[in-house]
Amino acid sequence: MDGNTSSARIIVLGGGLSGLLAAWHLHRRGCEVEVWEASGAPGGWAQTLPWPGPAGEVGYLERGPQGLRVGRGGALDRLLHELTLELRPSPPKGPRWLGKAGRRQPSPVTLTGLLCAPGLGIGGKLRLLAEPFIPAGSGPDENLHVFFARRLGEAFARELLPALVAGVLAAPPERLGLEALPRLKRLEARGGLLLGGLRAGPERTRLPAGGTGALARTLAGRLGCLFTDRPARALEPLPEGRWRVHGKGPAREAGAVVLALPTQVTAELLRPLAPEASQILEAIPRLDLRVWHSRHAMVPGWERGIGLLIHPPEGRGLLGAASFSGGDPRGVPGLLQLRTYVGGAYPVESALDAWSGVFRELRRWLPELGEAVQVREEACPGAFPLLEPGHGARMARVEAALPPGLHWIGAARFGPGIPDLAEGIAAWAESASGLLMAGRPS
Repeated sequence: MDGNTSSARIIVLGGGLSGLLAAWHLHRRGCEVEVWEASGAPGGWAQTLPWPGPAGEVGYLERGPQGLRVGRGGALDRLLHELTLELRPSPPKGPRWLGKAGRRQPSPVTLTGLLCAPGLGIGGKLRLLAEPFIPAGSGPDENLHVFFARRLGEAFARELLPALVAGVLAAPPERLGLEALPRLKRLEARGGLLLGGLRAGPERTRLPAGGTGALARTLAGRLGCLFTDRPARALEPLPEGRWRVHGKGPAREAGAVVLALPTQVTAELLRPLAPEASQILEAIPRLDLRVWHSRHAMVPGWERGIGLLIHPPEGRGLLGAASFSGGDPRGVPGLLQLRTYVGGAYPVESALDAWSGVFRELRRWLPELGEAVQVREEACPGAFPLLEPGHGARMARVEAALPPGLHWIGAARFGPGIPDLAEGIAAWAESASGLLMAGRPS
C-alpha cells in the first residue's frame, strides 16, 4: 500500500502437506505459486524429527503417520512416482493385537483375527460373508457405526469397530461421518468393501527413504517457492477479484489465495470477509492427541514390529500402540521403538497424564515390555478434525460463502489421512479452472 507491495499469481497460505500438495498441482499446471508457512519448517504434522538414541546414536521419530498407505494408481501413488521418491520395501509385519475384555487377542484386521474375533458369534461371522450382496445406500448423514452395521452387521460395528476407528481417527464411530474415511464411499460405489477392495487393489504401507517427512521436504524442495517464518495476518480484497495478503514483511498481491491452514486460523482470517464461513469452520471440533515415543529392549518375536488397538473405554484413554520393525533405519539398532496414543475424543484418566501411568496401562496389554530406556512426549493439539455426520453439507456451505478468489482446502475438507488429502486436492486442482486461469502468466 505504501510502495512495498509486490505481486504474486497465487499465494498458498500454509506449508503443511495440504498447502504443498495444492502448490504442487498448481505448479504442474503452469501457475505461478508461492507458499507461506508460519513455522520454521514445512510439513505440519507430517514431519520426521531427529531423536538420538541413549548413547547419541542417530535416530528419528515420526510426528505424524509412521508410513504412507498407498493404493495402486491412486493420487498418492501417482505423486510418489512424479517425485521419484526412493521407497523402502514393506517388510513383513509382526504380531497385531486387539485389546478387549481384559485380554490380548489377534487383531481383526487379519483373517485369523476376524475368524477368532470375540463377540461376533456364528451369526455375526456369517453376516460378514453377506457383505458383497448388500446394496449401496448410504444417506448424507450416515455415521461410521451405521455404515458398518449396514454392510458388515451390527455385531461387527458394536464389538470390533470402536477399536479400529479409535486407532485411526481417535473418536467413536457414532461421532464420525463418512467424510472422515472417504475411501469407504468409493469402495461401496465399486461393489462394496470386499468387491470394491478387490477391484481397487490393496493399499500397502510404503516408507520413503528419510521417513514420512521426506514427502513434505521433497515437495518443498522441488517447488522452490516456500517461505518459512511467514504467517499471514490479514486478507484485503482488491478490485477485479484480486487479493492483498498482509503478513511478516511486505504485503503481497495475488490473483487468488488458497487457505491451507488449520481451521481456527482460517476462521480468524475469514471473520471480517466471510462471517458465515468463519462460523462454520470455528464450529468444527478438533481433537487433542498425546503421543508418547519410547525405546525399550527388543522383545523376542517382536523384531518385525507390533501393533495394538484397545477397545474403548477399556484403555482408560489409551487408544493403542505401534512400533517400528527392528531393521527400520529411523530406530536405534537393538531397541524396540514404540509409539503410544492417548486421548482424542476419549476421556483420559488422570493416572495417564504422566509416562509412569501410561507405561503401567501398556503393561496390562503388553506384559513382555520392559522399562523404557528413553521417553519423549509429543503433544498434538488439534491434530485431528472431528468430521461429524453431515459434515459434507457444512463444507459445501463454506465453499458457497467464500468470496471470489479465495479457496479453502485441508484435512477438515478432504479427510485427515494423507491418501485422502492427496485424492481430494488432486481432484480440487483439476476442477478449479477459474483459479488456474487466474494463476497463469499473462
